[in-house]
This record gives sequence, structure tokens and C-alpha cells, in this order.
Amino acid sequence: MPASAKEACALARYHSAPYMAGASALQLGWNKTGRWPEHVVSLNAINTLHGCHRAADHWSLGALSRLSELTRNPDLCAELPVLETALLGVGAPGIRHIATLAGNIGFAGDLLPTLLVLDARLDWLDENGADQQTLLADWLTAPPAHALIARVRLPLPQPQQHLHMEKLASRSAFNPPLLNIASSWQWQPQPDLRLAAGGASLRPRRLRACEQALAATADQPLTTRTLLPLLAADLPELAEQPLLQIAANLVQAQWHGSHA
Repeated sequence: MPASAKEACALARYHSAPYMAGASALQLGWNKTGRWPEHVVSLNAINTLHGCHRAADHWSLGALSRLSELTRNPDLCAELPVLETALLGVGAPGIRHIATLAGNIGFAGDLLPTLLVLDARLDWLDENGADQQTLLADWLTAPPAHALIARVRLPLPQPQQHLHMEKLASRSAFNPPLLNIASSWQWQPQPDLRLAAGGASLRPRRLRACEQALAATADQPLTTRTLLPLLAADLPELAEQPLLQIAANLVQAQWHGSHA
């Protein structure tokens, strides 16, 4: 049980041990594989990883913020209602009470598409304890070994920005959603579009082909026929699956919502 973030990084590197806070995702993985680590690094005593506050141009969320703690922050939820919706869609209330923000990021959880379209930035420590800062989208391409997320920074939304998220999931079981689509649409003073997807069979990611094509044709009606080849390029895993059509329907609905 290290007392500082730098000590935690040193212990994780020395023992090749995972970090642990709420442990909800870790326990699920260990139960499935039957492989339990010899050591884990508990983060719960590190005060600098807790806390949530609003700065002049962003929200700063501690990595160990419990998901239920974030949903109980009225100012955060009022300014970023799309984040509140995403948070309330993670598991059951008991899970949200113990699960942490960084844990959801580290285990490719339900929040990632929403955090990606919010243009989240991570403050983190590398395995040597040095401070780093990276866009979440860049972090996800190659998460560094033994890196410790300290805080998540979310830029404040713009008045013209329309944010949406929607999940296709079964509520009868505690399973990842089949599909999770989030988007940010801003048309003035110039198009600024962000789309992201995740799900049980999908690595969470930005939909770059869709973003570029839709920004270039911002004044044209959007149809699922237009979207399908773009989504197939961004989500090749779904190219031959019915989920691709569902993804197109969700993106089109969110596009219409941004014009309402």
C-alpha cells in the first residue's frame, strides 16, 4: 500500500504487479482466467489521485473518483450531462459505488467513447514516476507499461457543441454493451466533429474516416448509405455484421439531433 504515486510506480515496476483500487474489473478478469497475481499495488491511500474540481477551462477528475461519486456532483452533471448519462449506464449501482474512473479507462470500459468525444486528456506517471500528459485518444493506441493515471481533464463544452451517446446492451446480465456510439457535433464557426465507438468486440476508438468525411460534407444530408462505407473503414471488425447497420443508424440519429 504505497503512500505516493511515485512509490506506486516503483512497486508496480519492481514486482510487475497490477494497480488496484475498486478491483471490480480486475476481479472479473481473475475469476474468468483463474490466474491471480502474487502482488497487487493498492492505490487507495494516495490522496492525490482523489478529488474532482472545475478549473477555468476544464474539469479535473481524480483517477480514483468512484463513478457514483461523479454522478453525485451536481455541477459536473449539469455542465456535462452526456457524461452523467454514460456514468449511469455502467453496470449496476453497486458496481458504480466501487468502480473508479481510471479503472474504467484501463479496462476499456463503457465510458471510453464518451470520454473520447469530450477530448479527454490524461495526467499520468510513467514507470519511473515522471509526470506526463497525453490525449486519451493517443494513450489508447499504446498504453505504457506500469503507467499510472493520476487525473482526467475534460475541456468545458462550447455553447454550440452538441453531445450524444447511446448504447446497445442487454440489461439482463453484467456484460459489456454490444455497441456504444458517442459523438460531438459543432457546426459554427467551422465544423468540429468527433465520433467514437466501443463495445464487447470493439477496441474503443475515434472514428476518423467518418469525422473527416462528414466535416467535408457538413452542408449535405446524412444517410446511412453514406455512412456504411465510412464506418466499415473505421470498424472493420463489423464490416460483415448487422451491427454495422445499427452503428450507422445511431450515428445518423445523433447527426439529426445536432440539427434539432
